[in-house]
Amino acid sequence: MTEGETPDVSWSKRLLSLAGRNTLAFVALFIALAGGSYAIAGIGGRSPQDIARTCVMPAGAKSLALARGDCATGQLLKTNGRRGRRGKPGRTGATGPAGAPGPAGPAGPTGPIGETGPQGIPGVTNITSGVKQMTLPQPGFVSLFSIHLSGTQTAGGLVRYTIRATDGGTQIATEHGTIQWLATPNSITCTVDTTDRLHLGTVNGGCTPGFFNPGSQPGVSIFDNVTFGSPAPLAVNEVQFWIENDSTYPIRLE
Repeated sequence: MTEGETPDVSWSKRLLSLAGRNTLAFVALFIALAGGSYAIAGIGGRSPQDIARTCVMPAGAKSLALARGDCATGQLLKTNGRRGRRGKPGRTGATGPAGAPGPAGPAGPTGPIGETGPQGIPGVTNITSGVKQMTLPQPGFVSLFSIHLSGTQTAGGLVRYTIRATDGGTQIATEHGTIQWLATPNSITCTVDTTDRLHLGTVNGGCTPGFFNPGSQPGVSIFDNVTFGSPAPLAVNEVQFWIENDSTYPIRLE
């Protein structure tokens, strides 16, 4: 400052002198300050998503070229923590392992009773069955049954039989057949159905009618006459029987 100058005049002269020598620098400073004010002022009018945008000078930047966006010359637009758009859903993950079985639930209530089914066909009634030992000396013989009849009552039916005879070793003779029988209180008849008889070996089974006490009831006996391929005495001679009574009158095993 020269003698006689006031401090304000001296500072003004120095400022003008500095501006004259650095005209380009002052112009750039003025534009930068104006642009920054514009960018900051513009933030207030934007949506909430843009409030986080600011303008900054890149480190060591010397170029005065205009940057893209709303920032002043030489400044870069920077977004701080802006939330982006929601991404697409990811792929479905792999299926996890099956869980352990849960505990058994409580028992349910008892269901309603169903409808009654149709009537079945009548079963076989008045059947008597068993096994008897026949005499060993031939011919073999055993009484089977008698029936109680009176007045003008009658009864009839069948006897299905199987005879088994052995010598106690390897020899065996057997016969299966059917006996028909018919009786009144004072008479009885029977016969072996020759069309319904099978045998292995020689048995010669047959039936004998008769009357049995007490009561002198009419009944049936069965006999056989067994022979083996090699002569031998009988060790076993038995008959399994199944008596069918086609009447309502009682049968008695003898």
